[in-house]
Amino acid sequence: MNAPLPAEIASLLQDEAYAILCRESLVEEMDKIKSAKEQILTTRPPFGMLASSEVRQEFRTSLRAAMDNEAGLQGRLDQISQIDAWLKDDIDKALQNYLPLGSQDYRICHEATQVVGHWEHTIQALHELAVALARDAHALNVLVKGGTVSGMKASLVQQTRARALANLRATALGMQAGLSSVLDVQQEFILLCDSQADGLKLPSAPAFRDAAWVDHVAKLSDSQAGAELGACEIESRTFCATGMIALLREGGEVRESCIDAGRAILAKYWRQLRIHAQEHYVKAREVDEVIAELSKHREAADAKRRQATFESATVAHLR
Repeated sequence: MNAPLPAEIASLLQDEAYAILCRESLVEEMDKIKSAKEQILTTRPPFGMLASSEVRQEFRTSLRAAMDNEAGLQGRLDQISQIDAWLKDDIDKALQNYLPLGSQDYRICHEATQVVGHWEHTIQALHELAVALARDAHALNVLVKGGTVSGMKASLVQQTRARALANLRATALGMQAGLSSVLDVQQEFILLCDSQADGLKLPSAPAFRDAAWVDHVAKLSDSQAGAELGACEIESRTFCATGMIALLREGGEVRESCIDAGRAILAKYWRQLRIHAQEHYVKAREVDEVIAELSKHREAADAKRRQATFESATVAHLR
């Protein structure tokens, strides 16, 4: 680890170590109580006149004492469960904040998850460009086929086609820029994860017609150009309908793999810290004393969380 462990995390780990010891002690005692209760139940006197009132009273007293002890232990275990839930949440959040500084492997997983998010944004940005590419390819195809301009003068037809071709070329250049952004983020992911990702990679960028293709179309016959423009429109609309969704789904799987790898690193480190805390952070103490102290710590943490929530809501309202 490259960064010292914050005092806040050390304190939480100490509380967790005490909570574990308390639970182990209470569970052990609960097992004894349950065993004793079962033994008492085997001495239940028979009904009728075969047992004296003293025997029946002794049985009831013993059973009530065992059940009271069991209820008391269960109450303490319920308190420990509440403490465990608080500690699990707070330690997990604290380690998530610490490990990007303390562990290079975790930092890579954390940053890779963010890079996948950037990649998703670049893929989503292609949707609008693909819509524009389909629209402009369709508009030029109409002109190439003589659709709405059949009655125009030849010079006006040429001017209209030239503008439509220029629009298509500009859109193709915009798409090239969008794809360049996708490739830049993919390269960032590769450089970040190449030695750690074990073959994990982002999906390949989709293919779209570029400006060179537009220049090529301009030199084709009308029938050839119409076929090319029709194919471009279909490809672009297919990306909008299904292609982008498929890519985002694959990217989401990559992101989840990065998150899972980070969680595994965090869990491993947490286990190591837990062992260290149990060996070095605790001493022999009364269970009830420890539970009372841990309960106060939990209540203080809850109060701090409520205050932070209130302040955040107040700031948001003022905005």
